[in-house]
Amino acid sequence: MNVLCINSSPRKNGNISSLCRQILKGAESKGHQTEMINLYDYNISPCIGCWSCAKNQKCHIQDDFEMLYSKIEQAERIIFGVPNYWCNLPGILVNFIDRHTGYAVWKPKEGRNFGKLPSIRSKIKVMWKCLHNFGPINPSFHKKQYILVIAGTSPFRYLLGEYKGILFMLRKYVQKLNGKIKKSIIYTDTLFRLRKNKESKLLKKAFSIGACLVK
Repeated sequence: MNVLCINSSPRKNGNISSLCRQILKGAESKGHQTEMINLYDYNISPCIGCWSCAKNQKCHIQDDFEMLYSKIEQAERIIFGVPNYWCNLPGILVNFIDRHTGYAVWKPKEGRNFGKLPSIRSKIKVMWKCLHNFGPINPSFHKKQYILVIAGTSPFRYLLGEYKGILFMLRKYVQKLNGKIKKSIIYTDTLFRLRKNKESKLLKKAFSIGACLVK
């Protein structure tokens, strides 16, 4: 099985990276193939909303995203490593997810000319068609399984609900691609480590999650 980790933390030896590596080591112990992608190593431009992908089913921007997308297609299990900075996904991961629009989701060609349709009836007809068909066009994404690794500095941020934005966005991403989140690790006090041996326990949990991956 092919297990891919998408790390959106700029710290290659930080808490998120360590937890992700442990999941991969657990997977390797069972004979699975693994790879970690550090998004900060690649050039991923933001989506500019031009909708050229509606015509070509492909983004016209020339950068590293298409190569990374091909790795996602081939992976059977995907791990997301995500730091919590401002109650939501870091910018580089937002760029990464936004660019899926050019490859993974059906886009209505009628959308560009929607305002020019002659009547309300014709607009409703087009809207119904679009809503009926909207969703992932790439069958290789169907039923993929995802693991989330999220970390922040303080447990008070967790208690105040500052992780909800991250969880909401990642769940929407997975849902839109017809996938399923199987496991998650949320490390809420990376700066203070209030509970004794918490880090070592989470590392063991991460290894166990990787070792329990099944087809």
